Amino acid sequence: MTTVDFAESAAGPAKSAVIHGRARLLDACDDARAPVLFGCRAARCTTCRVEVLEGEGRLEPAGPEEAEVLATIGAPPEIRLACQAIVRDGAGRLRIRWIGPVPSDPDASPHA
Repeated sequence: MTTVDFAESAAGPAKSAVIHGRARLLDACDDARAPVLFGCRAARCTTCRVEVLEGEGRLEPAGPEEAEVLATIGAPPEIRLACQAIVRDGAGRLRIRWIGPVPSDPDASPHA
């Protein structure tokens, strides 16, 4: 089981969720009503950019679509897309904070 702590952000107050097994971070955000906003939910808009504050090893490496978007925006390794990130099976803690879309992204239109 992985505990995911969502830090307070402009999208809302801090929340926590427990994930059993391998799961999409997107689903954990939805289930916990986490302070993370989404736009396209398909690795196109960067609305769901999060900063991994702790437990980066709890996430699987970025898949091809996520990696391409992150490379395009020049994101450092601690930045991930919540719509694409997969939480690994196993015990641990993951702490993330929503930082929102790249300011110049015309496709970003955040909504909960």
